[in-house]
Amino acid sequence: MDDHRILIVDDQREVRQVLRSAIETLGDFKVIDVPSGEEALLEISTETFDLLVTDVRLPGISGLELLEKLRGRNPDMAVIIVTGTTDANVRRQVADAGAEFFFLKPIEPADFLDAVERSLGLVEAHPVEKVSLGEEKPTENVSEHLTSVRKELDAFSTVLLDERGRVLAQAGDLPDASMETALFPALMAAFSAGERVANLLRVSPPRDLMYFSGAKYDLFLAHVGESYALLIAVNPVTISDPVDRYVRIVYQSVDELMSILASMGVPLKTQEQLGRQEADSTAEPTAEVDVDDPLIESLFQMGESEDLDKQEVDSFWQTASLDLNEDVTNADALSYEQARQLGLTPKDEAEEE
Repeated sequence: MDDHRILIVDDQREVRQVLRSAIETLGDFKVIDVPSGEEALLEISTETFDLLVTDVRLPGISGLELLEKLRGRNPDMAVIIVTGTTDANVRRQVADAGAEFFFLKPIEPADFLDAVERSLGLVEAHPVEKVSLGEEKPTENVSEHLTSVRKELDAFSTVLLDERGRVLAQAGDLPDASMETALFPALMAAFSAGERVANLLRVSPPRDLMYFSGAKYDLFLAHVGESYALLIAVNPVTISDPVDRYVRIVYQSVDELMSILASMGVPLKTQEQLGRQEADSTAEPTAEVDVDDPLIESLFQMGESEDLDKQEVDSFWQTASLDLNEDVTNADALSYEQARQLGLTPKDEAEEE
């Protein structure tokens, strides 16, 4: 059945054949492949397609130019872009083009097929749990902010996550969106570690910024309050890139998101986090003295006497050392007798005379 029509555009015949064969394993779709953007325009002039899979660099007009021309004719058409280039400028252009998915060659077949299924709305092969910030609280401001940050950083995706790794709001997708199910929970482990470090440093809420370098894209992760995380996927950062720009924009975004969430009445801390923070803020435990210990009691009784007999003092410490731990020795410790010989103890009346 021809419920879905797919157009593949790539100047390499072998690539077109591989992509076509892979797509045909999903069902009886109508798949047409052409080697140039001009031929793609000709095909689209005669029929409507549900999905366009195009390379960036083509003979004649580029894949990005093709996409721009087709958006006006068929705005509902999903787009997957593939390319073999690692040029940062091209990848920024791809991010701005608004494609549903972007792949670098060589393409992982499983990831590509998952992108095709999701683009066509067939099934969500790797579901990512999405939750609401509250039925009575609109999230348009959050979404608009994430979209703005994505454009400012030329990012692939900006995502607001809760502490369990669930998506609250998102602008754009990761180039390999099928990894979200495994990636987000792993990032939340780093998120939790950052919270523990912040508690030790007495910082509330956490003011952290974590950076992860990847082959296809880099990630920035930062706390938003104590219950949420801001995740930004960008083109790989190079030595020449102004890293301070990323840091500044991420921190500004965190502050703005906290203000937006607060204005919506969304709590930035969970009850569990409040309990942990209260426990962590208590004073460090100190050693307790058992006043009911017979040895301590005898010492107190000796202290009540005006004059202490030397033999009684020696007897007390000898008994205490035996009772506490006969096996514990300390080479650096002095016995009372050694201390007396060194003149470190109070002199008794006989010695003073």
